[in-house]
Amino acid sequence: MTTKFSLPITESPQSKLAVGWLYVAVGFLLASGIYPLLLALARTTYEMPWKDFFYTALVLHVDFTVLWWLIAIAGVFWTLNTGGRQVMTGWLSLFLVVFGGVVIGVSPLTGDANPLTNNYVPMLENRMFIKGLIVFGGGVLLLVLRSMWALKCKESRENSGEGAIRFGTLTAAIATLIAMIALIWTFTDTPIASGRSYYESLYWAGGHILQFAHTALICVAWLWIAQACGLEVKAKPLYLMAAFAIGVAPVLMMPWPFLAYDIGGPEFMSWYVWLMRDGNGVAPLLIGLPVVWALLTQSAADKASRHLYAALIFSIILFAMGGVLGLFIGESSTLITAHYHGSIVAVTMAFMAMTYYWLPQFGFATPNLKWARIQVYAYAVGQIMHIVGLAWGGGHGMKRKVVGTTQDIGLQSMITPQDLVGIGGVIAVLSGLLFAFVVLPVMLKGRNKLVNGA
Repeated sequence: MTTKFSLPITESPQSKLAVGWLYVAVGFLLASGIYPLLLALARTTYEMPWKDFFYTALVLHVDFTVLWWLIAIAGVFWTLNTGGRQVMTGWLSLFLVVFGGVVIGVSPLTGDANPLTNNYVPMLENRMFIKGLIVFGGGVLLLVLRSMWALKCKESRENSGEGAIRFGTLTAAIATLIAMIALIWTFTDTPIASGRSYYESLYWAGGHILQFAHTALICVAWLWIAQACGLEVKAKPLYLMAAFAIGVAPVLMMPWPFLAYDIGGPEFMSWYVWLMRDGNGVAPLLIGLPVVWALLTQSAADKASRHLYAALIFSIILFAMGGVLGLFIGESSTLITAHYHGSIVAVTMAFMAMTYYWLPQFGFATPNLKWARIQVYAYAVGQIMHIVGLAWGGGHGMKRKVVGTTQDIGLQSMITPQDLVGIGGVIAVLSGLLFAFVVLPVMLKGRNKLVNGA
């Protein structure tokens, strides 16, 4: 019997809440398109009149696409993984996340932006931005706590495909909760200050641990998408649950550097780099191999699922690119940016595919499949160009978080790394907006009530 790697979707209070999170995720991704479009143009070798906007755009681009969007999609997974308890708490968490995100989005209009390009949660030293971030964080904490309080414990332990998906989704929630504990611990044990170095230290531990949550959910998405494409992933549920457990186990060591080293010191910072580098690739390898084997040995998906099939392939390719590029990182350069773009874009690609899949499952109409396929291919091609340009430039010493025209990396050619970064970035951003325009009309028309589930 074929193992079914998915969660049931029926007409229930938690499904309605999951739909709310899906609306929020798509809304954040659409809103974020304004900033990265300007950012991608500012990265080119051509002079743009808004170059001074570069750093503010960079901060908001990273926050909306690497934090807001990913957390909102995680909210869909976590909500589907729960029962009907504390649904109102779930709606409160959604409201706080939306309100905080809106405040952050408009914060540059309320005063000087003062952008800081620290890692993980780039900051605007702007009072409105910080207030919005606190509200957003409170919403995320409520979301994670409810996802664990209302968990279907029995189903999450079952030796079945559904049990494996539920367990993997739970490990992502555990990693996120530990990441927030690390953030609070850092904040309480560090004197409040300002400037890039303070925020770099503040988010360092929690930011590294949060990547384990993204990794767990991309593995869940690969299994779910593979099934949606008609592929049979020949892996035992217990094997997959063990892989998820091994994947999340390293985050349980989070307290050690807080107790052993000075917070923000070189040993503290290096320890978390080691934790993520050596611990966060195990689950994707163990779970990705049977998925890749299914792709290589079984027939391609039919036309109705071709967009999901392509997204699955590109997600795995991009994740592998990010992992391989990470092996060559030395000094600070855009090679680091290429590495994490590969990894994070792989997660985004998988989450886009899940959105396409979820819409008809939740009772919405099926999106335009032709445009969905175009969007997937364009997004993948644009991001690959962007990553190749960043890696190429990084190999010649191109610095991170610096406008392209300010750097002379000694290359004399018709096409430069900056051109690939800029052109690929524009294609990726436009195709990201295309994703929103493909799914939004369907979502705005509303959904039909599910009678027998999906």
